Amino acid sequence: MSGEFYNGFAEYYHYHLEATGRDDIRFYTELSRSKGGRVLEIGCGTGRTLIPCAQAGVEIVGLDLSDDMLSFCRGEIEKESREVQNRIKLVKADMTNFNLNEKFDLITTPFRPFQHLGTVEEQLACLACIREHLAPGGNFVLDIFDPDLEFLTDTDRAIEFGEEPPFILKDGREVVVTYRNPSVDSVNQIVHCEMIFSVTHPDGREERHVQRFIMRYTFRWEAEHLLHRAGFKVKSVIGGYNSEMVGSGELIFIAE
Repeated sequence: MSGEFYNGFAEYYHYHLEATGRDDIRFYTELSRSKGGRVLEIGCGTGRTLIPCAQAGVEIVGLDLSDDMLSFCRGEIEKESREVQNRIKLVKADMTNFNLNEKFDLITTPFRPFQHLGTVEEQLACLACIREHLAPGGNFVLDIFDPDLEFLTDTDRAIEFGEEPPFILKDGREVVVTYRNPSVDSVNQIVHCEMIFSVTHPDGREERHVQRFIMRYTFRWEAEHLLHRAGFKVKSVIGGYNSEMVGSGELIFIAE
């Protein structure tokens, strides 16, 4: 994986609606507390779910490849009490190739970082690392989206969509986030994505930044076979963070 993902844009990412408006923080916090022991979060980003878990008393390690994401996360951690800070450890590493020399009772992948892996080989390498780091009796949570075929087969790729309400940063910059999917590789099940940050400075100057990345979509039974192939047993599958039925937009696998 490339370590350039979101480098330069972590602050924008941290405050955009799709991240701040998700209802997964409670899910991961409660799961981490109920499981007990140490937690490893893959793709911790800016600490959106990592820090609330630590606030809830959980000892947690956050792993990410982006320098910018980790730097922003450290800044957020520094705002916390010393007690909370002491529960958190950050590691820069590739999710397909890491060795932390310890086992975890729970390993999570909040908000779909697994889908940035573009090949089955990368997916299996990631799952092998996760399995190696999972303690006996531990659980692994794979968090991906449930593919929407109508959306994926929409051929009008030029239109930006999903405009979010603007948010204001501390220095007065106003940011509006939109999205575009310029192409979909249906053979390899890869969506080429663009996250667009339109920034207006207090003096009226405008900027437009584009973060490009891929999302590999995986269907439910394909994901189950992938997990079994990697040596996991799927305990349950839900379609949302309030135990919705599959078909509600998310695919959340709890495996051991």
